[in-house]
Amino acid sequence: MEPHAYPDLWQRTLSLIQKSHYYDKETFDSWISKTELFKIENGKAYIIYPTMITLNILNTSEGIQLIQSTLQEILNESVSVQFISKQDAKKLIPEVQLQTRTANLMKTDFNEDYTFENFIEGNSNAEAYAACLSCCTQKNHLFNPIMIYGNSGLGKTHLLHAIGNYLKKEKPETKVFYSYSGDLVSILLDAMKARSVHGNAVELVKSQLVENDYFLIDDIQNLQSSSSQEVFFTVYNELIRRNAQIVITSDTHPSELKNLPNRLVSRFSSGLAVNIVKPEFDTSKAILKKKLEGNEEACLIDEDVLDYLANKFSNDVRNLEGSLNKLIFNATLENPEIIDLDFAQRILMKEPIVSERSELTIKKIKKAVTRFYGLTYSDIEGKSRQKKLMNARQVFIYLSRELLHKAYVSIGQELGNRDHTTISSSYERAQMLIKTDPNFKTAVEKIKTLLEKN
Repeated sequence: MEPHAYPDLWQRTLSLIQKSHYYDKETFDSWISKTELFKIENGKAYIIYPTMITLNILNTSEGIQLIQSTLQEILNESVSVQFISKQDAKKLIPEVQLQTRTANLMKTDFNEDYTFENFIEGNSNAEAYAACLSCCTQKNHLFNPIMIYGNSGLGKTHLLHAIGNYLKKEKPETKVFYSYSGDLVSILLDAMKARSVHGNAVELVKSQLVENDYFLIDDIQNLQSSSSQEVFFTVYNELIRRNAQIVITSDTHPSELKNLPNRLVSRFSSGLAVNIVKPEFDTSKAILKKKLEGNEEACLIDEDVLDYLANKFSNDVRNLEGSLNKLIFNATLENPEIIDLDFAQRILMKEPIVSERSELTIKKIKKAVTRFYGLTYSDIEGKSRQKKLMNARQVFIYLSRELLHKAYVSIGQELGNRDHTTISSSYERAQMLIKTDPNFKTAVEKIKTLLEKN
């Protein structure tokens, strides 16, 4: 039952209890009517009592039996009752939120476009492709964990989703968990804060994580919280003990991970580490042709344009595909007979070449956002909720997630040590504004352009 249905359910329950005349009118109105249904979970109904007097009235064998039988009549299923104080209910609210977020995290929706069939294999990524495909097809996990490392934008995330999509189709009974490490950190930190009527909330989350057959973690370098590292360490060991396959991506070789404890790094190194590097010319061109597949007649492009793109923008697959998208978009505006080299060079002559760009960092995003809005770092880190400042923060959060896949914790640290749950909510708000607010979307695009030029 969804939480939003609890108030109506409890009102119906109270109405039937009142009609039973077990309690006199004064007792019911003064004490019983002020109770609430907090939640129903695993056959147990948690009832909030406002005062100890209410608890003393309710907590009798007859009173408990009346509530249980009334709920059973409405729900058509048996439930037991547990009473909790209003103060304890407030402390337990984070646990309810935690369970919801954890459940959502467990329900991974893999990108349907990211499959092994759609992955363009070449010398630059052949080992990573083979390792990921083999871990799906072999009964015994010979290499565990598999770590895929390399710069952003080269296909690491694509391969993780390809594993998920393959298993979903070929082995639907398999339990697969996928997450950015930053999102996993957020869940673990929430678990450490939450009280649980069942005991340790961290143990509850851990028990859900270790039930998986495949454990896919993107950008492990963002697992920077020391407390979450401890939890991850125990989850990792239990998964290995259960012979679950672990596949991890990173921006660097495991031996170069600076913010993780040695005992984790040594475990990563004990498996198979495979590198993805920038695609060579033939692979880059094949990626472009794959993207054009099925639209060749609607979008005519000279072969030498594809050669030009493959030579100039191959350091980052996202940038490679983005340069093609820019040509196609401008072609819809200018409607040339064919996208030739002159057209491509004119449109892309201001586009930065990835190999000449300095590394993008969260500090650079912060600087670009504050300059665009005419703000200072103190403004964006402060408490003011003026619309201009709120927009600036949301743009910063959105770009930090989209361009760098930064963890909510790391983004919060750059915004005056804001809580990661606040950052998560702001990111979701920014995603909505991208779709509904043209001015917000324009600001994001302009700042992205500024970042690409620096």
